[in-house]
Parts: sequence; C-alpha cells; structure tokens
Amino acid sequence: MSGMTSPSYNQDFLVDTIGLTLEFLSDILLDIQTIGEFNPEREFFWNRKVSKLTQDIGQFVELTTLLSKTIMARKQQTIKGIKESHIHLLFILKAMNQAQTKQDLVALEELIKYELKDNLTQWKIDLIPQTKKLLNT
Repeated sequence: MSGMTSPSYNQDFLVDTIGLTLEFLSDILLDIQTIGEFNPEREFFWNRKVSKLTQDIGQFVELTTLLSKTIMARKQQTIKGIKESHIHLLFILKAMNQAQTKQDLVALEELIKYELKDNLTQWKIDLIPQTKKLLNT
C-alpha cells in the first residue's frame, strides 16, 4: 500500500480546497463591506483593515493560482478567465498600495468598493463554480 495514492483522495482534497477558497473569498468580501463603511475618526483601524485586506488578496491569488495549476495538470484544461482575473487583481493591489502610500483615501475606497469587489464577485459567481465544474467532469 505504501506509495499508492487514491485518486478519490486527491479529488476530495481539491473539492475541499475549492470549498475553503470560497469561504475565504466570502470573508474577504465581508471585510470589503466593513471597509466601505469608512469613518475618518477611526482612520488608524481602517488602514490596518486595508493592510490585512491586501495581504488576504495576495494569499487568495496564490491559493487560486495553485488550485488552477493543479486542476490544469490533472484535467489538461485551463479555466477560462483566471489568468486575466489574477492580473487584474494584482493591478488593483498595486493601485491600492499606491493610494494608501499617498494617503488618498478617496481613491483607495473607490478601488476597494468597486474594482476589487467586482473582481472578487466574478470569482464567486463564475470562476470558482467553473473550477468546481471542471474538477467534477
């Protein structure tokens, strides 16, 4: 038995990973909602939340990249739109970091509430379900 891997274990692991990725995404979207409720008197805490958000987005990109590469290796198919979405997410992160450095809170809030939220919503309603479907075929 040593050295053998069960294909169902790998499949279950990937399905569980997709589920956890979706939960992580839901947590990030909740954070975006609370960040959107900006209160100037609590700017320090807001900046900390934004910093954590950028870290989470970075981890999300790493996780979904690994997941898509794993599925691509197993199924010999790519998931349409993932690469473009990753590139867009990284551009958003760069713009967020620049806005935060310049303390341009209006630009930062716009990036979070619109650009980032739209991108992550695309993941939730399209890219992750597409990933799950491809895995199950």
